[in-house]
Amino acid sequence: MFQQQPSPPDLASTYRELYRARFRADVQAGTKTPFVVPLHLLAYWVVPTLYLAIPHKNRPWLYRARWLVLAFLCAFNWYMIKHVASLSFASSYGAGLVAAWATIWNFTLLVWTRPQWDAKRVERRERTRQVGDLIAFESGQNGSTDVTKTNGVLANGSGKIDGVRKRETNAKQCAVAPESAEAEIEEEFLMKGIILLNDRDENIRLDQNTALELSRLAQEHEHEYYWQEYPADASFWTRFDWAFDIVSSFRLTGWNWAPSCLPPYEPPSKIGPYQLPLEYGSHKSKQGYERTLSRREFILSRWFFTFVPSYIIIDICATIMTTDPYFIVGPEHNHPLPTHLASLPPVLLSLQRTMLAFIGIFFALQYAWNAGALCLAIYCPPILGFRAHPWHLPSMTGSFTEVLDRGLSGFWGTWWHQTFRVGFSAPTKWLLRNGYLPSAHGRSQGVTKMIAPLVGAIIAFIQSGFIHSAGSYSSVPATHYGGPPLFFALAGLGTMLQSTLSYLLVRRITKLPRWWTISDVVEFGFGSLYQYPLLEPLDSASIDVYGDMIEILFQDGSGVLMVDGGKRAFRFR
Repeated sequence: MFQQQPSPPDLASTYRELYRARFRADVQAGTKTPFVVPLHLLAYWVVPTLYLAIPHKNRPWLYRARWLVLAFLCAFNWYMIKHVASLSFASSYGAGLVAAWATIWNFTLLVWTRPQWDAKRVERRERTRQVGDLIAFESGQNGSTDVTKTNGVLANGSGKIDGVRKRETNAKQCAVAPESAEAEIEEEFLMKGIILLNDRDENIRLDQNTALELSRLAQEHEHEYYWQEYPADASFWTRFDWAFDIVSSFRLTGWNWAPSCLPPYEPPSKIGPYQLPLEYGSHKSKQGYERTLSRREFILSRWFFTFVPSYIIIDICATIMTTDPYFIVGPEHNHPLPTHLASLPPVLLSLQRTMLAFIGIFFALQYAWNAGALCLAIYCPPILGFRAHPWHLPSMTGSFTEVLDRGLSGFWGTWWHQTFRVGFSAPTKWLLRNGYLPSAHGRSQGVTKMIAPLVGAIIAFIQSGFIHSAGSYSSVPATHYGGPPLFFALAGLGTMLQSTLSYLLVRRITKLPRWWTISDVVEFGFGSLYQYPLLEPLDSASIDVYGDMIEILFQDGSGVLMVDGGKRAFRFR
C-alpha cells in the first residue's frame, strides 16, 4: 500500500506562521510586548476611574492635577500603539485601537467635559412611600391631578403603549373591587393622571382598561428611578461605581449625555406619588435604535438572530477569503489567482472583494458587540445590578432607511454603530459652550450656520482616522497605516458633498422615489472609490482577524493564559 503524502501547507497557513514568527522575534528583541489584560487597560479603565472616584469639585488643586493624569495616560497609550501586539491578530489590531480610543476618551472625561459637575445617570432604588402621599396626591393641586412629566407615556395605533403590548384583558378582569374607599379614590385619581399625561403627549386616547392596568402596575412597582449626580458625600465604593460606569460606558446609555439617536434615557414619568414602570418609556428612536426590557426576550433574540448568524457568516467569509491571496498577503502581491477569480473582470473582482470585506467587518462587529451584550445580561447582573439591565443595551445599528433617505450622512451619523459618538462630538460641544464656534441653532444664518456642523464633522472624522490608523500600526503584518486617515478624510468630504448636492437639488429629487435620491448615488459611487485606504490594512490580515473573532479563546489577552495561536474552529486543520 502506498502511504499518502501529507498535503503541502496552504498560503494562509504559511503566512500566518511567518507573521507569528515575526512577532516572537520582535518580543525577543524587545521591540514588541504581548497584549496583557488588565495591565494594558490601565489608561482606559483603571487610572481614570480612580481619579474620578475622588471628589474634586471643592478641591481646585486636584482638578488642575488632571493635566498630570492626562499626560501619563497619553504617554501610556502612545507606548501601547508603538510596542504592544499579540499573536492573535484580532487582539493585535485591538491593542492599537484601544489605546487610541482611550486617548480620545481621556480627553473627553478630563478636558472637554466635567463629569462631577454635569453628568448624571438613571439609578434604581427601593421605592419608599410616605403615609401622607394619598392626601397630597388627592388634594395637592386643589382637586387636579399632579403629573410630573419626565419621559412620557406614548401610544400608537398598533395596540402598544411605547413598545409594551397592551394586555388582552377585558373589563371584567380589570374591574376588581378595591379593598377600601381610599384605594378606590387613589386609583381613580391615578387613572385620570395617566389619561391626562397621555393627552398632553397628543397620543391616541387610552381606554379605561389600559389606564387601569397602567395605574395598578404603577402602584405595585417596587422600585423607583431617579437621576443620580456625582455622589461626592457617599462612600468610596459608591463613588467608584459611579466613576467606573461613566468610564466604561461607550455610548453612555442611562446617562444624560447619551446620544440623541438612541432611545431616550430618563427616569419614567411620575404621577403624584407614583412613578410609571420603566417599561412605559419610549423604546425605539426615530433613527431605528431599539431596546427590550425583558431579559429572556433580549437573550433569545440576540443569541438566535444576531450572535449565531454573525458567527456563521464570519466563518463563511473567512473560508472564502482563503482562496484569494488579496486577503492573505495584501493587495500588493504577485501570487497567481485561482481560476474562478482570474476569470472575473477587474471591476467585478474589485466589487466582490469590497463586498466580502464589508460583510465581514459588519458581522464581526455584530458578533463582538452582541457577545459583550449577552455576557452583561447573563453573567453580570449579580455584580453590576441595574447597569446590566437590557434597558441599557440597545441595538448596535439604527434603521437602514436612514441610509436610503440621507445617504452618507445617514450612514455615518445614524445607521452605523455610534460607539464613539460621545467622544467624537465632545470637542465640538466644548468649542460651542465656550463661544469659539457659532451655534447652528442660534441667530446665525447662511454660511455661518454651517460652520459648527462642518467643524464637528472634520473633528469626528479625524479622530476616527486616528483610531483605525493606530489599529493598523499595531497589527503584526506590515500595513499602510496612513490609509485609514485618508479613508475618513474622503468619507467626510463625501458626506459634505452629498449634503450640498441634496440641498441644491432638493426640488428635483423630491419627485423621484424615496430610495432613489442624489444621496444614494453619491454614497454608492463615492464609497466605491474611497473604500481602498481603509480596507487595505484590514485585507492584509483579514482572514486572521475574522478567524480570531470566532475562535472563542477568551484567554487570548489574559496575563495568566497567554495567547496560544490555536487553530481555526472550522478551518486550517
